[in-house]
Amino acid sequence: IAQLQHKLLNIHALLDYIEFVHPLLRTPPSCPLSINGNWMGCFTKSMEVCEALYFVGVPIWLVHSKAYSE
Repeated sequence: IAQLQHKLLNIHALLDYIEFVHPLLRTPPSCPLSINGNWMGCFTKSMEVCEALYFVGVPIWLVHSKAYSE
């Protein structure tokens, strides 16, 4: 049952991406959209990915090395 649930959640996430995120990434809004609290979000080290997902309302966490925080 757990494997089936895992597969169904992956399919649901992919469908959400195709329906909501991908169209916005193709034609980005001029100002950031409000965050969708139903989405788990994304961790990235890329500033470009971070900015693109931020503008389309995906929760995003930018991971950086300790050297940048000092």
